Amino acid sequence: MKKFLQSKAKILMVCFFVLLTCTACSNPRGKDGKTKVDQIIAIEETQVERSKVSIEGSEKEYKNLKDDDLITIEKTEFTDAWKNGWFEGIIVWPIAQLLNLVATYTDAGIGIIVTTVLIQLLLFAFTHKSQMSSQRMQEIQPEIARIQNKYADKTDEASKMKMYQETQDLYTKYDIHPFGTMLITFLQFPVMIGMYYATMRAITVVNGTFLGMDLSGTVMQGITKMQFGYIIIYVLMIVCQFVSMKLPQWLKKYEDKQNHVKVKKYAEPEQKASDPTQMTMYMSIVMIAVLYISWPIAMSFYWMVSSLYRICQTFVLHVIMKKK
Repeated sequence: MKKFLQSKAKILMVCFFVLLTCTACSNPRGKDGKTKVDQIIAIEETQVERSKVSIEGSEKEYKNLKDDDLITIEKTEFTDAWKNGWFEGIIVWPIAQLLNLVATYTDAGIGIIVTTVLIQLLLFAFTHKSQMSSQRMQEIQPEIARIQNKYADKTDEASKMKMYQETQDLYTKYDIHPFGTMLITFLQFPVMIGMYYATMRAITVVNGTFLGMDLSGTVMQGITKMQFGYIIIYVLMIVCQFVSMKLPQWLKKYEDKQNHVKVKKYAEPEQKASDPTQMTMYMSIVMIAVLYISWPIAMSFYWMVSSLYRICQTFVLHVIMKKK
């Protein structure tokens, strides 16, 4: 039982935070995919066109408005956010207001970029050791898969112990602390969800533009109206997400090639055992691609910026680890 809990600890931690964050925040999007008017977070009193928001839950108050009529959004105080739950008060509100502040002096796109980078740098300052360990873990996934392939058809206890020992030896070789990587999940996951909610609810995003594109518009609308900017951001988001996930393994493979590392027979591709990590990665990318096609382009833009940051960080950490 102890070994099972240890092996599933990270998954259980993620599920725990999913439960916490899902119960701490209400859905800010209406059925039309737009942000609900009563969910918008504003840094000052602002007006927004009726067509850019969802009035779901507030139909009586705004039902007679036309698409080009303006709705006044009051300044959102911390106490207002706190009343809606600890998660919104401690995480969503500060991020949204930081985004609003930056976007006030630039635009919504720059606001998303600056806010994303600042938050990621702040997280890195507290978790850099764990993030380096996590990246090593990602880089050696092919080697872990090779060990699993080696013992794929062996179910006896002795073989299981050998597989466990070889995996532990691999962790020791690369100075990886599996439980230390849970710190990243502990901190990054709620912040990632908070950034997602903040991007969707910040008034400067709902009411803003980037390079002439309305960030409240969807990819489907961009395809229908042949607005290629929406399509480009959507495609780049998917590509950057894929690259950010695969890059650690590509770098490790390139390094092994440079060092003339030989692949043993049990690691050859004809082995039947599959790597569940790879399947999970591909499924997550497909899920993101399907969901984001009908969501505001601001979400795709935020995800693209986050992926680009992770790509840059992966390169930097790889270089640091290689020197060590």
